[in-house]
Amino acid sequence: MIDKILWASDGSKDSIEALNYAELLARKFKAEIIGLQVILDYYGISENLPADEKIKFTKWVEETELKDRKTLENIAKDFKEKGISFKIEVEKGIPHREIFRVADKEKVDLIALGKGRAIEKVLLGGTAIKVLRRSSLPVLTVREGRKGLDIKRILVPTDMSHGLSKDFKYAVKLSKEFGAIIHLLNIIEVGEFDFPLEIVEQLKGFSFRELKENIGKVNIEERIETRIEVAKNAWRGIVKFAEEKDIDLIVMMTYGGRKYKGDFIGSVAEKVIQESPCPVITMSP
Repeated sequence: MIDKILWASDGSKDSIEALNYAELLARKFKAEIIGLQVILDYYGISENLPADEKIKFTKWVEETELKDRKTLENIAKDFKEKGISFKIEVEKGIPHREIFRVADKEKVDLIALGKGRAIEKVLLGGTAIKVLRRSSLPVLTVREGRKGLDIKRILVPTDMSHGLSKDFKYAVKLSKEFGAIIHLLNIIEVGEFDFPLEIVEQLKGFSFRELKENIGKVNIEERIETRIEVAKNAWRGIVKFAEEKDIDLIVMMTYGGRKYKGDFIGSVAEKVIQESPCPVITMSP
């Protein structure tokens, strides 16, 4: 399932936390980690500088590259002592493009990265959002500050538009390795409407039966708990459930609608990734 993990480092605390989870997964699946540091390609800038400034700038880039490589070498040494294979990649270019290039070259199964610094009105960093929107591989995003490092409770949100899709199957494989409980969650969105209680209960009953029917179609031995919750919108319901149930990992599709759009991440997935109290693995339909 996971033989190679690409950890994309930017030196942030989020990035280091992503490495911790990459290590956790590498141990369980006996996977190799490829540590990638991308140095922004400033060639266009340096060419327009005066000669003396260009020399200083070039020196700074070289020193940065050496420093980043040394950091990765120290991490690789530490991982070798732990018995985990860690390969170093230091590249120059545009971060998200280099992430995809190295991921393709190394044939990785999972990309792990920190959520990054906020840009404009979004809480995700520029590189993270570009990777999430364009990746055909599962992407693990992590924010620094999570207490504990284990996966015992996995949340799989579903709108059932795809049935039990590959995010659920992925979660099942993870649960086998970690001995985790899977919480299969469907959110009934009511918006600002104040539906009568009997109507809400009918909607919950219908959704619960549909979830049970879908689970009954697959032969799964892992412990699965099905839940139907009501919320104004899906992402708020998902995040609230994750907080209340102390979820360790969310696994979900990047787009849950009936039609998939390339180079696009659904608003629900994006908000869950932004607000989630735990790491999130997303994958495209």
